[in-house]
Amino acid sequence: MEDLKNLVRDDGNDVWLDSRVYTDEKIFDMEMERIYHRLWVYVAHESELSNVGDFKVSKVGKYLVLITRGNDGRIHGFINKCTHRGNILCRVYKGNTKFFKCIYHGWTFDNRGKLVGIPDREGFPKDYDMSNLNLKEINIETYKGFVFASINPSKSLEEHLGDAKAFIDYITDIHPEGIEVRGPVRYAYTGNWKLVLENTVDIYHFPTLHASVSMLSTYINNRSPATTAAAAKSKSPYNTAGYLRGGHFFFILDKENVRTQLPLITSTEQLQKILGGNKGKFRWRCTLHAAIIPNLIILDYDESVPTIRLVNPIRADLTHMETYIFLPKNISPEIRRKLLRAYEEFSGPVGMGSADDNEVMISITHASKFDNPLINLTKGRYRESDQIKEIEEGGIKFEGASNVLDDTFIRGFYKWWLRYMLEDYI
Repeated sequence: MEDLKNLVRDDGNDVWLDSRVYTDEKIFDMEMERIYHRLWVYVAHESELSNVGDFKVSKVGKYLVLITRGNDGRIHGFINKCTHRGNILCRVYKGNTKFFKCIYHGWTFDNRGKLVGIPDREGFPKDYDMSNLNLKEINIETYKGFVFASINPSKSLEEHLGDAKAFIDYITDIHPEGIEVRGPVRYAYTGNWKLVLENTVDIYHFPTLHASVSMLSTYINNRSPATTAAAAKSKSPYNTAGYLRGGHFFFILDKENVRTQLPLITSTEQLQKILGGNKGKFRWRCTLHAAIIPNLIILDYDESVPTIRLVNPIRADLTHMETYIFLPKNISPEIRRKLLRAYEEFSGPVGMGSADDNEVMISITHASKFDNPLINLTKGRYRESDQIKEIEEGGIKFEGASNVLDDTFIRGFYKWWLRYMLEDYI
């Protein structure tokens, strides 16, 4: 336990992070048991399971899971493992079916997890309780269409999300008919899972790492990370990055008069009508990114386009990603096309932004095999605050925040990461 505490060091002036958090397999195993298996992991959106019989295969930590819309209309979650000899049951990524049949011995289960067919049933006594052989069910809860699963939850989904619900609300509530997700783009990078969450809220890297993307995007469609970097450097009191209770973290960026995507699907008048005066004005003016621990990333309109990323750790130095675009239901084909093309430009299979980020996350993981130097997370500590009027008016409640170019959000994340690793789930 003392060794765990030494991974995050605060000497009163500087905050240091031991790079073993990115490479040590023992630490990774503990993360799976104490974070991924005990918190709530995002696995799907209800729009992916809109019809009875729809299913999707996902992951919860080290478990391969099967998410279904059962014949009873409910969403179910199961360990994707046949209860006979332990073979992977469903071997395709998604689809629609009433039954799942194991390719090994033909055991068959319905989409509610019930065992409904066994070749040579006579091998069991007539009075044998076959319900013991149903698929192993896992905990499923939803929040405004976002489906979460947990193996051994330490708290309810409501408690886990806490103040992070505000970010989901700002995505869903502005669309009266709801949202739908489309995708995914699936890829992997040979780096640690935490790095992609950290990178999501890191505006500091935009003008340097994405310089070539900026040039090309500006030339093609006058929309580029350069506008993000310029906005971040402004003195707007809305430009903020920070962390919430529970370790979730975020940035909020003032994009007044430079929004290009949000005006395609709503207006300031409509937002004020739906959300109320202050929140409506805030939503129109500010864009946001959020990392909801442990594996859900939400990117807003005008910032890499409306995107959901799902993070699946495989080992300490390998992470699988699923990237989706979310869209308002019933938008026009023209607007849908514009958003899809912008999504592909940055996050698609040949998108330039993700390639830049992956290269750095791979590089950091590789360099983290060196013991020294430690990683410094001190930037912005002197200007960190627990009270910022502008984002509190927007309904964002946080534990700590500072300038959007600071390390505050990472410090907050590792404060809570350490608590979870020490099994302090309060």
